[in-house]
Amino acid sequence: MKNTNITDKTINLLKRHYYIHIIVLAALFLLILFRITPLFTDKGTVSITAERYAVMITIIIIPVSLRFFANRLKKIPRPQEEEKASEKYKSASFLRLYPISAVTMAHILLFGISGNMNFFWFTVVLFIVFLFCKPSYPELESLFMIPAEKGREEEKEEEEEEEEEIKVSGEIDKNQMTTEYNYPGNGQAAGK
Repeated sequence: MKNTNITDKTINLLKRHYYIHIIVLAALFLLILFRITPLFTDKGTVSITAERYAVMITIIIIPVSLRFFANRLKKIPRPQEEEKASEKYKSASFLRLYPISAVTMAHILLFGISGNMNFFWFTVVLFIVFLFCKPSYPELESLFMIPAEKGREEEKEEEEEEEEEIKVSGEIDKNQMTTEYNYPGNGQAAGK
C-alpha cells in the first residue's frame, strides 16, 4: 500500500508539472500565433547569428535531455527504496522537462518578436517532443523491481516460446518422417 501511495503521489505531481507546462506554452503560442496578445504587435528582426544559435541549442537540447533521463534511470541501482526511487525519478523528470520547456518558450518568444516561420516549426517540433516526456508508472516501478526477478520473468517467457517452437517443429518432423515418397526411381533395378 505504501508503494502505491508514494508512486501515485510522484506520478501525479509530475503529470501536474507536465500538463501545466504544455498548457501554458500552448496558450502563449496560440496567443502569439493569432496576434491576440498586445505584446508582439510590431514585428522586429532577429539576427542570423541569434537564429543559428537558437537552432543549434534546440538540436542539442532535445537528444541530450532525453538521453540524460534514460541514462540516469539506467544508473539507479535496483531494487531501490520507494522514497529514494521516487525522488531520483522526480529529479530526472524535472531535468528532462525544464530544459525542453525553456527552449520551447524561447522559440515562442522569438516567433512573436520576428514572425520567422523557422521558430514556428521548431515550436511545433518541441511540442511533439513533449510526448516523450510524459511521466509513466512503468518507468518508476521498474526502479523497485529486482533485475534478477525481471530476468527470471523474461527467461520463463523465452522458455515457453522455445517449448512452443519445439512442439511445432516436432509435429512437422513427425509428419515428414511418416511421409513416404514413391517415385519410380526409388526401387532397385533388376540385376544390380
